[in-house]
Amino acid sequence: RATRPGGEFLQHLNVKVPDSDARAIAHVAGTAPNRWGKMNDGTDLRDLLGLNVDMTPEDLEAARAHSMKESGAPSLAQLSEAARRAQPLWPAATLALVQEVLNRRLFSVVRERKQLTYDANFQLTAFDRLNGGWWLVTVTASPAKAPAALQACVDTLLDVKADPVSGYANSPLTNDNLRAAQRVLNNKHAAELNTNKYWTELMTGTQLPCVPAKAPGSGADCLRDWISTINAVTLADLSLALRALEIGPETMYTCIASSGSTNAADAPSADLHGHTMPSLMRR
Repeated sequence: RATRPGGEFLQHLNVKVPDSDARAIAHVAGTAPNRWGKMNDGTDLRDLLGLNVDMTPEDLEAARAHSMKESGAPSLAQLSEAARRAQPLWPAATLALVQEVLNRRLFSVVRERKQLTYDANFQLTAFDRLNGGWWLVTVTASPAKAPAALQACVDTLLDVKADPVSGYANSPLTNDNLRAAQRVLNNKHAAELNTNKYWTELMTGTQLPCVPAKAPGSGADCLRDWISTINAVTLADLSLALRALEIGPETMYTCIASSGSTNAADAPSADLHGHTMPSLMRR
């Protein structure tokens, strides 16, 4: 994050890069939990949202038995809402769906409806070992459209997240959004199980004590339980996960980087280095 001379963080940054091609890229970012729901101070996502307060002794025992795959343990569908959310895979599955849903929403609004870009995407860092992380929106556009594209991304995110006081969102997520995202993640998981790369990613960290949520016996079985956990996520779960993302006028950070000149006389007539980097808009 850039700072002023006095140490104050800048919430918006403009960067000008000298180049013969006129192009721009914009970012919006904020803090988020890691893949397993740990915030940057180590607080669990469920504690932050007050979800563990509603856990009864019966819920705790059912959640533990299901996680440990004990004989006679209740299935995921038989767990109460509180016990289901206590499962180790719940944060990972819910945050993955949030990422997919917001990707589709940004594409729909910024590209299709407002026609400001060819590409706008939302990504979560999803660290395994480090506490906390961040979310990042990236949008490419022409320098003239970059401010409007950036603002459209900001508005889209603000419209999706419910107001903390009223609980109302200007453009809330729908069951259709959720079902579409679940289909995408289910199909992606099934297809990528045929690749060594995906198996390596799933198995990485399972023997590291610093990733306890992924250790054998923790209940975080990405191979057997991922599909059922994804399919059990509800709209209420997505709303809870959105509350853990720093999406707000005072908590988001934005940046626009652009190149090229608006004045044709200022643009170099030849490439001094013998090549010109291809424009992002021509990819």
